[in-house]
Amino acid sequence: MNLKDKQILEEFSKQVHHVVPNARIIAFGSRSRGDNIEESDFDICIVYDRINYEFNDIIRNIAWEIGFENERVITTTIFDEYQFEYGPMSESNLVENIRLEGMSA
Repeated sequence: MNLKDKQILEEFSKQVHHVVPNARIIAFGSRSRGDNIEESDFDICIVYDRINYEFNDIIRNIAWEIGFENERVITTTIFDEYQFEYGPMSESNLVENIRLEGMSA
């Protein structure tokens, strides 16, 4: 991950933790691996205790604001802790990739 993307991830994490203090923030995909192209989106997974749709909207707004300021499209994938660790999605290729290549903020 390049320096600018690290700074974006840090700012995103800071703002999300202001709303959801116990959230896990995990960057994954081409930007975290460092094999992105300029137009690549920035994939970020957020895992927290239980889904709260109001928080989800706030998190997506944070992603949009930070992405807009930094000329990045930030794509958020949000799970509650149970879904991520034990639910059917825990066996998915998506979650497996997040676990294998993810970079925690």
